Amino acid sequence: MLISGRQRQRCRHVAEVKCMNSFNDKKITVVLLDDHPMIRYSFEVAASKEPDINMAATFGHSRDLLSWLRDNDADVLMLDYILNSDEMDGLSLIKQIQAHHPELKILLSSSMESLAVIRAAFMVGIKGYITKREETGLYFDAVRTVAAGQRYVPENVAIELSQVPTRKRDHNILDMAFIADTDELDIEKLSKLLTPREAEIIRCFLDGMAIVDIAAKLKRSRKTISGHKQTGMKKLGISSDLELFKYRSDLFK
Repeated sequence: MLISGRQRQRCRHVAEVKCMNSFNDKKITVVLLDDHPMIRYSFEVAASKEPDINMAATFGHSRDLLSWLRDNDADVLMLDYILNSDEMDGLSLIKQIQAHHPELKILLSSSMESLAVIRAAFMVGIKGYITKREETGLYFDAVRTVAAGQRYVPENVAIELSQVPTRKRDHNILDMAFIADTDELDIEKLSKLLTPREAEIIRCFLDGMAIVDIAAKLKRSRKTISGHKQTGMKKLGISSDLELFKYRSDLFK
């Protein structure tokens, strides 16, 4: 039977990780935070078929996870970055978990694909990232990898992340903003990432102003305003208005 290069690579990877885990018979204790009930159920079922994985608990709300962690230990946390709107911001949650449970290895499992936010998440402490488009088997490969103390990043994402700082000088974004002690990115920090005009336009847009209204306020053409907005979003690694609003609380507090 012929297998693809990707399958061969995965077989080698699984063998290497299982070899590392074979030095002890302890199962990898995993907890999952995801606000989709079907995803939580699917992982519980899938984990039950993995002899070295113990899915200890799944949660739909961060408060329940944090409460559980006060009295229980786990090796790996699979964390969805984008939760319900009433939940704590993604990076703030990661920072809080890392502060109180530094031994817990966090695997970001999300449909979120903003390079800026992925980089920021690694900078504040996650050990791995995997998209929700991947097959279940790769999820558990990722769990085993981070449990063994290694970093897990899909090859295509790793390549893109490595290229971000070299695209343009000012595309090395968010590096300093997210290693600060505060969770907030105020206007002074934002000004270091964007030009004052770009920062003002994006803030106006996030406050609900249309491009035509921003143009009237700043006495510039709609084309100029739109151009500044797109340039600012590109610097932040954000490709759509929807994505911009999703990460508003993290990027523009």
